[in-house]
Amino acid sequence: MNRSNILVVEDHPASLKMLSKMLGKNYVVIPASSGQEAIAKAQEQMPDLVLLDIEMPGMDGFQTFDILKRQVIAQAVPVIFLTAREDSQSREKGLEAGAVDYITKPYDSQELAIKVKNHLALYEARKEIEARNRIMAREMEMASQLQNSLLPHEFPANVRVNFSVVYRPVTETGGDFYEVIELPDSKIGFAVVDVSGHGVSAAMIGAMFKMAFQSFAKVTHSPAKLLAILNDALYRVLPDSDFLTVFYGIINTESLELTFTNAGHPRPFLYRSLSRQIEELAEGGALLGAFPGMEYEEGVLKLTHGDRILVFTDGVTEASRLSADEDFYGEDRLNRIFVDGCSLPDSEVLPLILDDLEQFREGATFDDDITMILASVD
Repeated sequence: MNRSNILVVEDHPASLKMLSKMLGKNYVVIPASSGQEAIAKAQEQMPDLVLLDIEMPGMDGFQTFDILKRQVIAQAVPVIFLTAREDSQSREKGLEAGAVDYITKPYDSQELAIKVKNHLALYEARKEIEARNRIMAREMEMASQLQNSLLPHEFPANVRVNFSVVYRPVTETGGDFYEVIELPDSKIGFAVVDVSGHGVSAAMIGAMFKMAFQSFAKVTHSPAKLLAILNDALYRVLPDSDFLTVFYGIINTESLELTFTNAGHPRPFLYRSLSRQIEELAEGGALLGAFPGMEYEEGVLKLTHGDRILVFTDGVTEASRLSADEDFYGEDRLNRIFVDGCSLPDSEVLPLILDDLEQFREGATFDDDITMILASVD
């Protein structure tokens, strides 16, 4: 096991020799008799801890400390000041400057050993935490890139059905994603998915779902059958605590027939342009990946010019007001603002809802991912 490097800075030769002898059995001691020598040696051999005398001719301990911290050693490297027992003012100044501790003269070998050991242990723990944080940050970056690759960058061009989306993950790697896919026979499939949790695992589950979804969607034209297949496939590989909610619909752009199913997802809203009323798309079944052998109900209905379908995740309806945790945005409010928005052009509907949602949240950041997709029939 590598021994830690300790830079010992003491202008008194006897004291420097004594400190070096005390520490030399367990550590690699880098002796220095002045501030200038300490800076030069630290540049050659990075210390893991510094013992620094305050009272030195020329460059004193405070000046040496400032240069070491600004130019040479990492901010996390602990510095312990060496000070006269009666010099309380210097001790306080040293701690205010950023030293982690102090040792008074004459040196007590037991006190020296304990303080050096403890501060080195804290430094090693901090380095380990920082290393793990760097690994986690890299993993989160990779998961974010993976998740972004799941999202469609453009929607299929169609003169009869238009799509628009709002996607606001609460972290770099949220648990929501959506898909719009062109299918044979003039059909377009669209799905909104909410994976339990966030982070790397959610991104991986989302990637598994998307690969399986794209493999089966073009050959399985029944949303209910497709989700039944995906449910069993995911159930075999997902941990017990992980699951997905999914809404999946297929629009025949020639007949304007909508076929859909719902796996534990919030019920989408269908705005009927003729009646100016909202219908909920309820047919479906249980969460995806939670239970084996599930079957899903399938709904079929006819769309007409001006109809709009709003699919959303529970991050929308379960958003709470900042000043009252028990006051949720809710489906009723979403219903009302959606009806109001349907008097506007397609491009303005989702921004209207999002603006109302942000006003409800009183400017606070969201607690959960926000995803909404709007399918509009021209």
